Amino acid sequence: MLPVSPPPPPSPPALLQLVENPVSEGDRLLINGQPLPVRWRFEPGTPGRLWLPLDLLEAELGVEAKRIAGGTLELSWFGQEQTVSPDEQISLDDEVAIEVAALLRGGGIRLQLEPGSDGNEQLALQLPAPRFLQLRESIRDGSQRLVLDLSGPTLLPRSDGQLQLPLSNPSAAARALRERGLEAGIDGRRVLLPIEGWSQFSLGKPARLVLDERSNGLAPMAKRPQPFLPAGSGGLQMEQRRLGIRRQNYLVSFVRFDPTAETFNLVPLSRQNMVGLGSLLGLARSQGAVAAINGGFFNRIQALPLGGLRDDGDWLSGPILDRGAIAWAPQELPRFSRVRLNETLISDAGKRIELNAINSGWVSKGVAQYNSLWGPRYKAITGREEAVLVQGQQVARRFNHAELSRGVGLRRGETLVVARGEAPLPLQAGDGVSLERSMVPKAFAELPNLIQGGPLLLNQGKVVLNGKAERFSSAFMRQKAPRSVVGSDGELIWLLAVEGQGNAGPTLRETAELMQKLGLKQALNLDGGSSTRLMVRNRGQSSGRGFGAAIHNGLGIVLSPNR
Repeated sequence: MLPVSPPPPPSPPALLQLVENPVSEGDRLLINGQPLPVRWRFEPGTPGRLWLPLDLLEAELGVEAKRIAGGTLELSWFGQEQTVSPDEQISLDDEVAIEVAALLRGGGIRLQLEPGSDGNEQLALQLPAPRFLQLRESIRDGSQRLVLDLSGPTLLPRSDGQLQLPLSNPSAAARALRERGLEAGIDGRRVLLPIEGWSQFSLGKPARLVLDERSNGLAPMAKRPQPFLPAGSGGLQMEQRRLGIRRQNYLVSFVRFDPTAETFNLVPLSRQNMVGLGSLLGLARSQGAVAAINGGFFNRIQALPLGGLRDDGDWLSGPILDRGAIAWAPQELPRFSRVRLNETLISDAGKRIELNAINSGWVSKGVAQYNSLWGPRYKAITGREEAVLVQGQQVARRFNHAELSRGVGLRRGETLVVARGEAPLPLQAGDGVSLERSMVPKAFAELPNLIQGGPLLLNQGKVVLNGKAERFSSAFMRQKAPRSVVGSDGELIWLLAVEGQGNAGPTLRETAELMQKLGLKQALNLDGGSSTRLMVRNRGQSSGRGFGAAIHNGLGIVLSPNR
């Protein structure tokens, strides 16, 4: 994810209040005694205010976040509800954070600052496990619905497609779920429940957890669905090394393979619909990947891609901001470079309209294009937009902002050309148009697969880090965080996850130097922080901040000729 906005500074009315109510920030959170390396911000008071990352709220607490037009969030958790406007969403390092003290307290969660073993403050969240009361079952539209009645709210952490449900009587709940055909396990005072293929939400007064079976399973998420994982993994293994640099230690987890050996293929893990997020496990399983890593950046609030994504020749989302990318053909080593896609729409009258994006959540003043690979409908992303619909090579009609806000259907063979920020769009119904396209570097145009991240770390074994050239902020370049990387040593493709050992993780320069230590010649940074996730054989082996955040896309390794 990319930062949303800097956190607002505290604004006490007087010095006395500043002294009495200091703002606390930290990077260690305890949830019922379990530590997580998570950034938080707390302002004591009556009532106090607490900012936590949205990733954490969804993945560890079970807060449901509904994204609506304009970037507003509607949060709900066991009957507690909260609406969060875009200007109320701040950034803690690289994480989108939400003020949720009232929401959590309303559900019975106790918040407390405590001294940590290292002398720094840590924040503790505590919620006693409720009692399971009964399980009710019904059929809705041909699909199973299960309702767990509870004595009160509970935390709903998810990991690797599994819900870990804390209960005071887990045996009773597991037995009831097994009787309904679910493979429910027990770990201490938690019920372990596989939920891939199920959606979930909570209700309050009384507390209930609702599970709805998805009749279409996982396959529709994938652009090209594949069977579930075959037995074994063709000998692919996770490797780990502990490396030190600048008096800091890091754990590097990785998988590597020879793409020319006709055993494995590297594939983009992509979606049918560019609007939305999901789990790396879901993407990997639905596309038959035996190993996978999270991919490029995305806008977490609007759930839209922020970078190039090309799958088997289709531009699902176009490159942005000259950022680093890899591109490849099957059974070949990938190429690494900063990339740019130049597109110009030319009318029969000779008018040239420069396009700044294709199927992208990155928006700026200018003109962009969207087609059916974006999804079945386009809805306005910014406050003022107008558009024309091109069918084949002719403008069919114009749309004003009100029509775009309601949504415009997109069918194969149609392109919606959207103007933002009062950019001129000199086209009318009946005008003929053509598209002129070129790519930098030119060789990338012929490669059918591409994924963009950034910044580029290594080229020919040398550190080529240049945040300014790829338009990353200086704060982003200095930040220490878990990292995801794709690279090559000239013979093998590597997928790597880097985690700090007693620290927040490496900076980007330290990441590049770690890649050099491992002998890589080419390396590209992917989305990091809580998005960092490396999986082998259907199990998470490395997780950036201890919980499996939702992502937009990824990279997978499949057994040939699986795809």
